Amino acid sequence: MPPHGHAAGAPQWTLSPAARAAGVQVDTPLRIVFDKPPVLGTEGAVRIYRVADRALVDELRPGEDVDAIGHAQQEYKRVVRYSPILVQGATATIRPHSAKLDYDTEYEVVVDAGVFASAGIGPWTFRTRAAAPTGNTLSVDDDGPADFRTVQGALDHAMRRLPRAAPVSIRIANGRYDQLLYLRGKDNLTLHGASRDGVILEATNNDGINPGTGAGRGPLTPAANGGRSVFLIEDADMVTLDHLTMVNNTVRARSKGGQAETLVFSSDRGRLVARDASFFSEQDTIQVKGYAWFHRTLIAGNVDFIWGGNRAALFEDSEIRTVGDSAHAGGGYIVQARTVAAGEPGFVFLNSRLTHGPGPLGNDVPAGKVYLARQGPAASRDNVSFINCRMDRHIAAQGWAPKKPQTPEANPGAGWGEFGSMDLAGRPLDLSQRTPGHQLTAEQVAARFGSRQQIFNTFNDGKGWNPTP
Repeated sequence: MPPHGHAAGAPQWTLSPAARAAGVQVDTPLRIVFDKPPVLGTEGAVRIYRVADRALVDELRPGEDVDAIGHAQQEYKRVVRYSPILVQGATATIRPHSAKLDYDTEYEVVVDAGVFASAGIGPWTFRTRAAAPTGNTLSVDDDGPADFRTVQGALDHAMRRLPRAAPVSIRIANGRYDQLLYLRGKDNLTLHGASRDGVILEATNNDGINPGTGAGRGPLTPAANGGRSVFLIEDADMVTLDHLTMVNNTVRARSKGGQAETLVFSSDRGRLVARDASFFSEQDTIQVKGYAWFHRTLIAGNVDFIWGGNRAALFEDSEIRTVGDSAHAGGGYIVQARTVAAGEPGFVFLNSRLTHGPGPLGNDVPAGKVYLARQGPAASRDNVSFINCRMDRHIAAQGWAPKKPQTPEANPGAGWGEFGSMDLAGRPLDLSQRTPGHQLTAEQVAARFGSRQQIFNTFNDGKGWNPTP
């Protein structure tokens, strides 16, 4: 549509949704594209009114706010701090609070003069889609024809309108989707991206913004305790992430809290599958409970960037990349296991490559400064195994971080194991300087890690799980 504006020399802009647009997705963000980068003010608000009765539906101000992520009828929501108005280049994105818009409703947007300095944007209206989509396949596109504009909009629909056990596929078009995500109480859900490098699910979130791992909150305890990850999954089984990339844009050197997961899978008896997917952060990139299978994935980070109180997590045919730490020039640790029981396999790396590369500020990892794992708390189990993996020169000669018993009863590193390690060219590594006591035999590997079914044999009270590509 043609740009809006006022007198000659005044700022020009384009609105999305367009003025008087119909069939607008109920999760739509509002965007204003200016002819030059706008200045975000400190006063005023963007208000959304329901035209029929002039009811105020939402109010969004510059600066930090709190959002309760989830659908309108959801008992437990992810309560987080976020910035509702973002400016990137010449585009201002205004992100309404979750689940504020209804179907088949006309809304008016009013922007106070102080929100964008020197830009007096007049009110405009739009109307949402007549009804919610039907069926078990949903589409997401940030600017093209689709059921939803955001991934969370599709997740909210699946949680609210589909039975827990019903399979649902959310197909995501190429684009960058900047939003914190939450899934709770929905099984058999797949996020399928149009392409691994083209679908980017991202946000800047860390322990300084939303402290802790996070958990859903009920209406009687609405504190902002939604955690530091991009995507928090609770109480769910058979969640699949396929052909996409997740990024936590936190830079440790510039944040007040370096811990910054891309994904927290917090479902002790549930299953997670990640296929042909990439995950980028620095500290604590992946945290998992329950059972997880990462197949042909890339996971990048530098400090305990794979960790959690899990049962079994298999990283198969994957790249585990240690990146340069923006906060200091040292090395790092790949795994910190907190496996919940001694008989569970914990974290298993099979036929994977341990590589290194530049971090967000461009620095790489020094040779010999990265450890395969460091111990977790005394009450958990250090169950970590590397089987037939290729390792570059950034891995320390001793392999495992020095042990530091925390209580007289602790047996740190008791679950660490290694077999068949090679360099990147496939030549056997010299393990003569490895910390002793952690070399596995071929018989031990065959008995415990011979197949996916063996690794996941404790699932569902011993009935097991045998995932397939």
